[in-house]
Amino acid sequence: MDEFKCEILIIGAGPAGLSAGVYCARANRDVIILDGKELSALSKTKEIQNWLGEIDIKGKKLLEKFRAHALSYSENLKIMKGDVISMMLGMGVNMISTRTSNITSDVVIIATGSGHRKEIIKGEGALLGFGVSYSALNDGPLYKDKVVFLYGSDEEVFDDALTLHQMGSNVHIITNIGIDELPEKVYEVKERGIDVIENMEIIEAVSDSEGIIQKIICKFTKPETEDFEEIIEFELDCLYILSHIASNSIFKKAGVELDDMGNIIVNDEQQTSIRSVFAAGDVTGGLFQVVFAAAEGARAGINACKYLRQLKKD
Repeated sequence: MDEFKCEILIIGAGPAGLSAGVYCARANRDVIILDGKELSALSKTKEIQNWLGEIDIKGKKLLEKFRAHALSYSENLKIMKGDVISMMLGMGVNMISTRTSNITSDVVIIATGSGHRKEIIKGEGALLGFGVSYSALNDGPLYKDKVVFLYGSDEEVFDDALTLHQMGSNVHIITNIGIDELPEKVYEVKERGIDVIENMEIIEAVSDSEGIIQKIICKFTKPETEDFEEIIEFELDCLYILSHIASNSIFKKAGVELDDMGNIIVNDEQQTSIRSVFAAGDVTGGLFQVVFAAAEGARAGINACKYLRQLKKD
């Protein structure tokens, strides 16, 4: 695991996160921006016609401009790939982990967008840390000689499966697409004797009487006939979910207050229920417009720097 330290960690590289990054870097603060797997909503927008100064521009192109602007402050700012899998916030120093690194920071700005706001698999949020994990590297050693399942379809799934196999876990993979659609590494995995179950979706993770994962309930994504809906159950010790990260579960577990819709609650300064944590953009709800996301990112950056000045003074 790589170790990093910064003054301000920004989670999310969309308009809110990059705007916050520009303001923080211009204030001569040491900034890391985490760019996760989930694409910014802006990059998926075909045309933008209400961004001042651009009569008509593709969302992806506008995001590229934002990113280039942020990276122009490379002396103070760097962008790293990674999804947050765990957080310890408000404990003096904030500690954030991705699948490959640990980061400590004085201030955190959450700007993850709407993304995967809710759990995709029923029961996953309640079992996070109790048999549901988003990181094989972090939790793998806990499950030597245990039955583990990985859920996903990109190359990371197969890399992690090989790692867990070497650690001594009894490894199985579930993917919701067919073998022919998977990365070439699937064949290396199968050669090692790792079970790959294709065209299957996990619909629920079920706990035992002690609140620890006991089994998963699955169904085929390509049934043989229209009325074919066979449900299959697998008993297991750990489920690694690599297809997504339900960010609101992680934020809530870390003590960040959410509203009934799963939005992060902020005050007029974009500050959350934790003093050293700010949030901006679609993750806070409201009007899902790029101009609002950028403005909230700027406000979060300004107030994060203000908080940091007070912290350093204290």
